[in-house]
Amino acid sequence: MVARHALWNGRADAPTRWPVLHAGPVTAVLDGTDLRSIRVGDVELVQRIYMALRDAPWNTIPGATSDWVVAAGPDSFRVSFSASHRHDDIAFDWTGVITGTPDGVIRYELDGVCRGVFQYSKIGFNVHHALDGTIGRPYRAQTAGGELRGVLPRDIDPQRIENGTLTGMFAPYSEIAIEVVDGVEAIVAIEGDLLELQDHRNWIDGNFKSYATPLALGFPFTSEDGRRIHQVITVRYAGSPPPAVERAPELRIGASAGRWLPALGLGMPSHDGALTDREAELLRELAPDHLRVDLALRGGQWEAPLERAIGDARTLGASLELAVSANETSGHELAGLAARLMAADVPVARVLVYALADGFSAFVTTTPAAIVAFVRDELEPVIGPVVFAGGTNQNFSDINRDRPTDPVLTGLCVGACPTVHAADDRSMVENLAGLAEMVRFAGEIAAPRSVHVSPVTIATRFGPYPGGPSGPGDLPAPVDVRQASLLGAAWTTGAIAALAASGAGSATFYETTGWRGVMELAEGSPMPDRFPSVPGQVYPLYHVLADVAEWKTATLLTLDATQPLTVTGLAVEADGRVGLLAANVTPDPQRVRLTGLPGETARVRILDEASAMTALTDPASFRLSAGGEVAVHAGELWLELGPYAVARVLA
Repeated sequence: MVARHALWNGRADAPTRWPVLHAGPVTAVLDGTDLRSIRVGDVELVQRIYMALRDAPWNTIPGATSDWVVAAGPDSFRVSFSASHRHDDIAFDWTGVITGTPDGVIRYELDGVCRGVFQYSKIGFNVHHALDGTIGRPYRAQTAGGELRGVLPRDIDPQRIENGTLTGMFAPYSEIAIEVVDGVEAIVAIEGDLLELQDHRNWIDGNFKSYATPLALGFPFTSEDGRRIHQVITVRYAGSPPPAVERAPELRIGASAGRWLPALGLGMPSHDGALTDREAELLRELAPDHLRVDLALRGGQWEAPLERAIGDARTLGASLELAVSANETSGHELAGLAARLMAADVPVARVLVYALADGFSAFVTTTPAAIVAFVRDELEPVIGPVVFAGGTNQNFSDINRDRPTDPVLTGLCVGACPTVHAADDRSMVENLAGLAEMVRFAGEIAAPRSVHVSPVTIATRFGPYPGGPSGPGDLPAPVDVRQASLLGAAWTTGAIAALAASGAGSATFYETTGWRGVMELAEGSPMPDRFPSVPGQVYPLYHVLADVAEWKTATLLTLDATQPLTVTGLAVEADGRVGLLAANVTPDPQRVRLTGLPGETARVRILDEASAMTALTDPASFRLSAGGEVAVHAGELWLELGPYAVARVLA
């Protein structure tokens, strides 16, 4: 049996309920040492403020906090605490003081000291500016050379490299003002350092980010024992914002979007076990269009993974998605791969081509056209004229600073992960907007070529790791407890919706089995105290993929989510009926209004904490349940969704 809250988000304890703080007309949510959703009326000024310490490889080193004092009144507040970061040689202590005053000003002060000598890439504040208040919005920034004015771009600005050094979108600044809505500016200023701006959509984050200590200075840095770091972030606003209005979240179903759902597949598992008969039966219910297999063409490393993938593809009736890493010395291996594919007689959906490399690098670029041509010339005579995509096995940032032009790339491939910079639940949900933006813009720069998002994972695969490097007794860094949670299902719903709405040609989600897959192994979790699950269970996200599998030939409908950080969804039309997935992406119960439904009744089946254990341990019975019949009045019905619940509606 899985504990109640572990069903929610993989963690045994209930989510912490942090207070809403008031600074005159401005409100902010205190979330640990972070401030979130700084708002005035209905206008969000800043999405998030937080302090981060990154080690030399850019892993985030979390801090332990103590000495909390929270004094909150009706129009002012003061919060203070102490924090300590320790990892290997890194030792940094700081105190934080956050104040809000009746005039609507919030001030966050960091006063820290380095203990000893260590290398680090970043110590300081980060400020997230949400996409709906930045894209296409005017800004002004105070720099050493004077005031800059401009409009934040609709196109995703590439992560810039100048003279071998990463840098920001424009010159460092001491203050930036963004007109987040007409007539209202959000103003962010720093003391003790400078800020630099980055378009976080390059990593599917749902924001632009102002960060202290410009990248242009180079990194890593070396500390000095006793060195003090002092920074102050101030947030205020100018203008007359509209008042806040309380509304229930709505999902408004619209007309045909003029496209279908992307082809959806699964990745081969990172463990070595073969599929059992039960696993194969359950996976066939997902009708995966393809299985991704990673093939590094050196030293015969590709042979065993390919054999396993060929066998599993035959068992599941799926094609192969070949993720081939090669270089100019891979000719012998490539010829061997071609020969094996010819003998196997298993269809290949597409070939994703990467430059052969080891580990993560911030300076990777799009697959060189010569490598794509090399692989295509050897494989195409065997597998036929499928898409040969180039791109990156990492993040869109790699492609965006080296946009493909050579026609030898007949598709563009990129991975997607919502936890590159932050691993908390709220950031995952915020980054659904960034996923949609990344795919939209990738499609624009790739046109008329298709975009293939592969793989989609919850945890980063290669690092850097936002939760810090894993240590003895920890889960492996590429494993995330939310894989087996209702939040994983809710996020997957939003991710498929984002991919579909933005025109992805295909997407590869997770793996087939294991703690990075869609179902647990028959022998159970290797670390049941850290990754709670029931042996052989399916994970909640399995049912999202199974529901979508039933809609392969359906037409995508437009869907307007009025509060996408609360409830998101996906709508289709098939055989004259409307199908909808509605996902509560919060730990709070939500009452949701659906509009645009046809007919007078609908069938509603809900995956939540009440139905989860049946759904996870007896998925066939759960899927046979049509759900309850509810009345539809003038195209409208109301849903009651528990924490991270997902509803399937057929009308």
